[in-house]
Amino acid sequence: MTEDDSMVTLTQEIKESLQGTKLAFLATSSKKGIPNAVPIAAFKLWDDGTVLISDQYFNKTLENVRENPEVALSWWGEKGGFQIKGTATVHKDDEVFAKNVAWMKEGWPTFVPKGAVLVKITGVYAVKPGPEPGKKIL
Repeated sequence: MTEDDSMVTLTQEIKESLQGTKLAFLATSSKKGIPNAVPIAAFKLWDDGTVLISDQYFNKTLENVRENPEVALSWWGEKGGFQIKGTATVHKDDEVFAKNVAWMKEGWPTFVPKGAVLVKITGVYAVKPGPEPGKKIL
């Protein structure tokens, strides 16, 4: 296992930044290396080292995750911004999916999830202006 393969635990600053953000960008890549990036709004912390993304509209993104589970999620909000990298798993017809559906019904009733994507975070990078943009911080 390399350094990038181990799960990390987010700091309070990073959690608050993500929780205060309304829009993030999810980047995926096919196994041939063809990139895809999509804006997402239905995401939240699952736990201190995992992000849940609700899938209502994924097509190319879902295909890419199945071919290559390594993803990046980047955002910028009122509390600054970060990029996380991690390993994604797709969930349908299981407990993760059921919790995703309940979350959507509660806060986003017009969204009808097709699935749920859990991203186990393996690295966090700075995207703020400063002396070391892009530096791995976790």
